[in-house]
Amino acid sequence: MTRSAEDGLRDTALSDRELKRALASTWSAQPGLWEALSTVDHKVIGRRYIATAFVFLALGGVLSLLMRLQLAQPEARFIGPDRYNQIFTMHGSNMMFLFAVPVMQAMAVYLVPLMVGTRNIAFPRLNAFSYWIYVAGGLLLWIAFIVDTGPDVGWFAYVPLSGPQYGAGKRADIWAQMITFTELSALAVAVEIVVTVFKQRAPGMSLDRIPLFVWSMLVTSFLVILAMPAIMIASTSLILDRLVGTHFFNPAEGGDVLLWQHLFWFFGHPEVYIIFLPAVGMVSTIVATFTGRPVFGYLAMVMALVATGVLAFGLWVHHMFVAGLPRLGESFFTASSMAIAVPAGLQIFCWLATIWAGKPIFKTPFLFVMASW
Repeated sequence: MTRSAEDGLRDTALSDRELKRALASTWSAQPGLWEALSTVDHKVIGRRYIATAFVFLALGGVLSLLMRLQLAQPEARFIGPDRYNQIFTMHGSNMMFLFAVPVMQAMAVYLVPLMVGTRNIAFPRLNAFSYWIYVAGGLLLWIAFIVDTGPDVGWFAYVPLSGPQYGAGKRADIWAQMITFTELSALAVAVEIVVTVFKQRAPGMSLDRIPLFVWSMLVTSFLVILAMPAIMIASTSLILDRLVGTHFFNPAEGGDVLLWQHLFWFFGHPEVYIIFLPAVGMVSTIVATFTGRPVFGYLAMVMALVATGVLAFGLWVHHMFVAGLPRLGESFFTASSMAIAVPAGLQIFCWLATIWAGKPIFKTPFLFVMASW
């Protein structure tokens, strides 16, 4: 090799190292409080989401213990009726809106960009905004509870109990505003995940090659995008009834109390699968890892995830079977409630086939998955 060729290779190696050093400096977290608060690194934000969600989980656990102490014996005087109603509402709202959905989306924020081979999640500033708006909603709810203005109308806030006639004060307003904050956060994360999966995959990673966890989070994100606007519309209509004097849910002025139930449960039942589907992706990943082989029936697993997402929007009325709806309509939702068990069963059989064909390693994660079945 000539000296000029050697010099050229050396210069190329130096330029590559300089490029890598420059990229590392650009993408790494900078020191300082402001940099820590304004970071847009998906890994940092994902960890913060997870840590914050588990703080809310612990607080919700304390509330559940307080309720159980009150119910441990008849006629107990441990908690008064008003505070008990607040604790009951706070526990449900905290677990559903501040823990269950955020912690699942946090896993996607952290893992999906790594799994599809991109440096960061799509719209990283929107991702940072979604975290802070989520924190704002949680702080609003808990500060209101501390100052004895916590919501007391149940985590479902059924009207007319939560309406202006029976829900005096600002308690139901706090609940409705918290919903707006947390669901806006969830919608932002869902959009980021969809764009990341479709537009930022590594070269050569076609849709039939992405991990099953990524598929589960993609389907979950579409559920969020389609379901969350319903609860945001419901909470906005409620707060307008309370503060502006509209009559969306007032039958005396042409409103309908069942409209609230339809809007709420159109969100509320897909939310069950917004929580469930990420767990399915986690189980698929754990089973594949601890059996030493890919999950059996990749296409079947993907179709089961998609089918679950589609059927999830045909179930909400099974929460309303005592509301006096027509029996013919109820029969459709009964059939849908049974049909959604089919893709779930298919997933179980695929996992069993994977274990049967693999060489399972019985360590804690795998044992936990086996016990959960």
